[in-house]
Amino acid sequence: MSVQNVVLGQLIGGRGYGYELAERLRAFSEAIELSEAAVYASLRSLEEKGLIAEVARDAPASRANVRVIFEATPAGREHFRRWMEATPRKAPLREELHMQLMVAGDEDVPALLESLRQMEEHCRAMLARLLAGSLAVQHSARARISPFGAAIVQDGLISHMQATIEWAQRSRRALANRAAAADPPAPGRTRP
Repeated sequence: MSVQNVVLGQLIGGRGYGYELAERLRAFSEAIELSEAAVYASLRSLEEKGLIAEVARDAPASRANVRVIFEATPAGREHFRRWMEATPRKAPLREELHMQLMVAGDEDVPALLESLRQMEEHCRAMLARLLAGSLAVQHSARARISPFGAAIVQDGLISHMQATIEWAQRSRRALANRAAAADPPAPGRTRP
């Protein structure tokens, strides 16, 4: 529900429609993998729950699609306030690669080594993007995003990427050592 709450928070800051809300969040969207589709899905769910309501439809001359403009309802504002006051819980760590590692056999080691290498590459690229641009500076003027909060989130994302890179490196070494230990010596070759 956190993505929905972020979208709701944007609507508490001012009316908006799907694409515009995604634009407001663009600085964070890549870093937290928040797609435009997730914004639209959140809008549908929030509307079904009565936390937001359609207030207008706009059909700009330059666009074929009608924009549905939403705002937070009183129930939405109350829900958001309760969410902000609640103690957040740490989401369980259930990344796909972690699940694969838990059930892997010796025959899966080469594929897992490659997956860990790719994860490390992805994190390095994300880390480079995070270090290249400040989320606090990139945020939209209409976005309900605190520059101070953005800086803290950016620091957390950088720390997470760095920790994931280190974990991937340690995991690759451990898997490579396991594979080497399980690999019987070739005829005429002795182990040290």
